[in-house]
Amino acid sequence: MNPSKLVFASVLALAISLTILVSVSLVDQTFAAKYPYKAQLSGQDEVPKTESSATGEAEFTIPANDTIKYRINITGISNATMAHIHMGKVGENGDPVVDLLNTPSSKDKDTAYGMIFRGNITDSSLKGELQGKTLGDLTAAMDSGDTYVNIHTAEHPDGEIRGQLSNTDNPQQSDSGSNSSEVGFSTLTE
Repeated sequence: MNPSKLVFASVLALAISLTILVSVSLVDQTFAAKYPYKAQLSGQDEVPKTESSATGEAEFTIPANDTIKYRINITGISNATMAHIHMGKVGENGDPVVDLLNTPSSKDKDTAYGMIFRGNITDSSLKGELQGKTLGDLTAAMDSGDTYVNIHTAEHPDGEIRGQLSNTDNPQQSDSGSNSSEVGFSTLTE
């Protein structure tokens, strides 16, 4: 092969590789920025702890157009009876402030491994101590580590798996003290 063609091919291959690397990095950063509030759910984070082998991941957007979008992926539970955001710090139980399952704005799907659901939260979705307040009040509680996601089942009506919500954009708050491990995430298609 001609040396100039070899150099051109090498430079072209390097340029393509760098373009792919930068694109993947930007997609990862965009996704992370889109869902900065996260919780890893497990039975170990329940109060009191459960022996459940189920796990889950919950993700929430920052408010945009007066709406917070969420998606939750659960592995090992296919029969959740309720799912909420509760007020409460790590190790404390609190009252629900948002319903996340079987609401008019949620889409729920059973999978071979568990459940996936997603939906929207608006000011009118807030209940309990946040009823009549705004999404700004909810995100302030999420920013301060005062909220958790709880998945309830018939076997565990007070909650089978739970995870403290944290703002991953805030490095001082992103470690919520959760003992749970990360799980893979599936998408729910329309």
